[in-house]
Amino acid sequence: MQPGTSRPYPFDAVLFDLDGVIIDTTALHYRVWDTFARARGHVPTPAELLATNGRRCAETLQAWFGPGLAESDIAAFTHELEAMVQHQLATEPVSAVPGVHRFLEELRRAGVPWALGTSATAANAELSLSRLGLGELFPVRVTAADVTRGKPDPEVYLKAAAALGVAPSACVVIEDSVLGLRAGRAAGARCLALSTTFPRDVLVNEAPTWLAEDFRALPFSVSP
Repeated sequence: MQPGTSRPYPFDAVLFDLDGVIIDTTALHYRVWDTFARARGHVPTPAELLATNGRRCAETLQAWFGPGLAESDIAAFTHELEAMVQHQLATEPVSAVPGVHRFLEELRRAGVPWALGTSATAANAELSLSRLGLGELFPVRVTAADVTRGKPDPEVYLKAAAALGVAPSACVVIEDSVLGLRAGRAAGARCLALSTTFPRDVLVNEAPTWLAEDFRALPFSVSP
């Protein structure tokens, strides 16, 4: 933003989650988790599948197969799951969350920086963004490889804000999951919740600053 210009948005930077916020992959991930679990004798409920959103893979594995799951099993299962996700991402049709391309273009024109903060692996984040033609637009990324604590811990968003050189309190976190909103709030950021994954009434209970169906219905816009 040029000196002396008006502030176009009520924040200085944007921290994006990935799945359910940039790319519409919620159903894809559910299919992978369901196939994986059923092959091991566990039939996940809709509530269990919903709870995978924003959660790191190891945490879901421990929730479904027991906290005593060996580290070697967690590593092997995680590798298998990531391979399944990558295969689906590479071969299935995928689409962006409606309006995200336009919003990114508006941010670019307004000089507002942004970063990615996701529980996905670096490889899956790269593949997801490249499938949408957005890889070059997200040079600043914080993925599962960059944090030691998953959402709702704020580490991912604290690191993303630091990478941009912007205070977390001056950022907006855009999330679709309960755990992600809690992470954004714990980081001290304001939160925009998109109802692309969780029902609106569930998201309202997390007290986001703003709530929208997707990027076509944002509650803020560039100042005229």
